[in-house]
Amino acid sequence: MRNFYLFLLTVMSTITYGQSLMVVEQDTVVEINSTSVADYGFHIKVKNTSSEDLEVYVRRAYANPSCAYDSGYFCWDFCYGADIDSSVGHVAIDAGMEKNDFSGHVYSPSTSATCVDSTRYVFYNGKDASDSLSVWVTISAGPTMGTIALQVNESRLYPNPAKNTISVEVQRSGELAIYNALGALVKRKSLLPGTNAVAVHDLSNGIYLYSIDGGTYKKLIVSH
Repeated sequence: MRNFYLFLLTVMSTITYGQSLMVVEQDTVVEINSTSVADYGFHIKVKNTSSEDLEVYVRRAYANPSCAYDSGYFCWDFCYGADIDSSVGHVAIDAGMEKNDFSGHVYSPSTSATCVDSTRYVFYNGKDASDSLSVWVTISAGPTMGTIALQVNESRLYPNPAKNTISVEVQRSGELAIYNALGALVKRKSLLPGTNAVAVHDLSNGIYLYSIDGGTYKKLIVSH
């Protein structure tokens, strides 16, 4: 809990109100065969939607393959091996511009298995790690052909600052949790795919933190 308080104080010292990154283009289907080892790649084009130039980093936030692939790597400012989850350097994206520097890669197994795994990459602003974009990659393997499908999980929440109601957009079912300045959970709401309306009229004016499915904490301003 002490670490939560320290984190809360840190993020409250630099208030930002919006998400600056979005995916504008990505490979939607990549065939993968589980009968022989091969390198399968996919690309994600990221756009800076803000009015400021950004230094964007990327990290692999989740990778726990069980059968559909046995390892993976990614390229951003540099190509990083399977044992490295975060980019050391950044890619500069000017305001309103797009970059197609990212490529993710997985090695198919030679087990002939038919199964599904997933991994997740997070692109984030170097000056504010909470200003981020999360992209899930689902890897479906089979002895004939399978697919790698990209799902953008941007977890959009708006308006922010909020007055009486917020809208939360998610790509998959999940849960929204909102915490007050003392770190206490003040609201929990189940989310369905699509746009969800969440009432905040019962919350006092102030700065809160919210998280979706236990992911990155982001700031929410309530001002009635």
